[in-house]
Amino acid sequence: MPVDLPVQTLRNVVELAHAKPGKLNWAGLTGALDIMFEGWLKSIGVDIKKVPYRNPVEAVNDLATGRVQVYESAYAIARPQIEAGKIKLLAITNTMRASAIPDTPTVAEAGYPALTMDGLVGLFGPPIMPMGLRERIATDIKAVLDTDAIIKDRLIMTAQIPNPGGPAEFASSIDEQRAVLAKAAKVLGIATK
Repeated sequence: MPVDLPVQTLRNVVELAHAKPGKLNWAGLTGALDIMFEGWLKSIGVDIKKVPYRNPVEAVNDLATGRVQVYESAYAIARPQIEAGKIKLLAITNTMRASAIPDTPTVAEAGYPALTMDGLVGLFGPPIMPMGLRERIATDIKAVLDTDAIIKDRLIMTAQIPNPGGPAEFASSIDEQRAVLAKAAKVLGIATK
């Protein structure tokens, strides 16, 4: 949110949007967060107009100047404007708080669990990749995160939550995100396979 917008919580944003339907704008980029966010808005009956963007940095800069009032962004992209005091962070979509920003609630803690979506980062290979090789790669990644504090600290600084699970855990997390997105797509009338 731009710092001059008179809101302090995600609930305040919803209340403001209900009080002024169609008067707020949100910056959107094509992707999973957009589908989830737009589906959530529709499911709670909130009219905030989408302004499409190609570049996430432009969206954050426009948020800082008040051209748009809402943006669901990766913390790493918004961090410079947050630290400059130009935008305020109201909540994160992770299932747990990020240690880099411990005072920022999750969307579930803010009262909107339907907006929960962990940012998944992983390595992908061909579907025919043997499970043994997948497990070995996962073990190597865990070892790097356990021994290389620089890499782990850089991830944590950007509010990421390192969770180097194995292939089965990663596949399960992907399936959970697909279910969240399928639900949002259904609300939006988007056909899925």
